[in-house]
Amino acid sequence: MNNTATFKEDPEATDGREVKGAMMRARLRAATEQLIAEVGVEAASAAAIALRCGVSRGAMLHHYPTRDALIVDTAAHFWQRARDIVAGLADDVSHGRTDVAAFVGRLYDEVFRANALVTMLDLMVSGRSETRIGEAVNRILTDLFASYEDLGIQAFQSSGLPPERIRVIITLIVSTLRGLRIQDNIKPDEARVRDVLASLTTAIEALLQTEARVPARRAGKTTAVKATRSRKK
Repeated sequence: MNNTATFKEDPEATDGREVKGAMMRARLRAATEQLIAEVGVEAASAAAIALRCGVSRGAMLHHYPTRDALIVDTAAHFWQRARDIVAGLADDVSHGRTDVAAFVGRLYDEVFRANALVTMLDLMVSGRSETRIGEAVNRILTDLFASYEDLGIQAFQSSGLPPERIRVIITLIVSTLRGLRIQDNIKPDEARVRDVLASLTTAIEALLQTEARVPARRAGKTTAVKATRSRKK
């Protein structure tokens, strides 16, 4: 097994020393994410992370003074990637470059990936016993879920629905996809997954269309009532 984790260079790093530092931190985060997905947070020790990354423990501690600091930074970058994916999808939907089916399907395939979900759940569980990690994870997830709702409002703003209704729809999408991935991890069934995604898409499209028409119908009734009263006068 190749123990050198893949990484991407930090675009904000400019000078040579900072570039190298950013590259090393990216490697360490990638190794940490891999280990969490494979063996869990508790087993992802500083020594195991350094070994997976192919560096000394001292080199790792130079960039992250504690193993918890590395775990927290890994979680932050891990969920920032998820947010970036959702932001791109929301922009595509709002500009008509993609539809609800593609939005739902790509969310499942790219955000709620099997390893990603395992990592998320393990970080959440470990946070119950490790206070520092737990507080950081709760803060990161709170911000992430809020951003999902805001991006959902951006994606479906053309529906004419009020923001509070779109937030409910986004919660429905996210909760369904998360539960579906957990179920598929336990008992994989590709046909069932695609059927559920298709049913979810149909439900979301119906909600967007039906709820958007309700205010219009109410407005039409109000106008008709006013016109009737005016004629009676």
